[in-house]
Amino acid sequence: MQNPKVSVIVPIYNVEKYIDKCLSTLKNQSFRDFEVLLINDETPDNSMQIAEKYASDDSRFLIFSKKNGGLSDTRNFGIEHSRGEFIVFVDSDDYLHEDYLKTMYEDCINNNADMAYCRFKHAVDKTKIKIFSINPKKSVIERDKALDMLIRDNRMHSYAWNKMYRRTLFTDNNIRYPIIYFEDVATSARVLFHANKIAVTDKNLYYYVRRSGSIMSTMNSKKIEHLLLSILITRNYIQLHGEYDKYKKAVRAVALKMRLINIYSIIRQHIICGNFKGMKTNLRTNKKLYKYIISDDYVPVEGYPELPYNIIQPERKK
Repeated sequence: MQNPKVSVIVPIYNVEKYIDKCLSTLKNQSFRDFEVLLINDETPDNSMQIAEKYASDDSRFLIFSKKNGGLSDTRNFGIEHSRGEFIVFVDSDDYLHEDYLKTMYEDCINNNADMAYCRFKHAVDKTKIKIFSINPKKSVIERDKALDMLIRDNRMHSYAWNKMYRRTLFTDNNIRYPIIYFEDVATSARVLFHANKIAVTDKNLYYYVRRSGSIMSTMNSKKIEHLLLSILITRNYIQLHGEYDKYKKAVRAVALKMRLINIYSIIRQHIICGNFKGMKTNLRTNKKLYKYIISDDYVPVEGYPELPYNIIQPERKK
């Protein structure tokens, strides 16, 4: 049996309210030569009953089950079991334009590009408001320029789900998602590092559903640390491959951006907990982590680096 042109990786965990819409927009894609890897991450709800209905009706939908390991682990499982020339990641609470796969695949093939990137809309769960994203115009961007934009988080973002990737970018370079929060920030730049160029469409093809329990809306000390750790993983990888000087300004710019976001998150955490003990220490630690990431003395390590300091989660006042 000939392998499909595209593998669609769909992690499934606690999404019974959303998954039917997600899978129906996959089933109705105008592009037909694809497989869908429906990966059960030990979901506790009825999501898999809905997924199994699609698998029984359409042979392109394949069921996989694994021990619960979270989003990164599930995406990695999907990469290892995919067969397509290209792969895409679709979060099971999101949904797609009918030409999502067609446009992305044709952009890769017609431009001999290893990656494609589409505009997207934020669909706010409760209000149904759709917020348009700000992205590059329709274009084909060579790797160096695209990587600088992606690292900076400037008009090109690190989300895993609005991109199509040549599968060998992951498999030939042994790139997987780390088991941390903001895993896509720590991964997308490493993947793009090995691409020749990225084709960008100006069409809004992906609908990202913003739920109340999103990572950014539920920040804690670990997430605050991982926001900076994701930047360090990017820097570490590029420096190991001898090209840090080329992207040094971009790394410094995004590290500063994340440090400023963390200042807000740290203060907010202490306000929510009604406990300001340790807040100044956490703010100083945030600054020390930022300086560590941008330091000219940093020595890269094999694998994933670690942060030398920790943000302390404030306890709630009783």
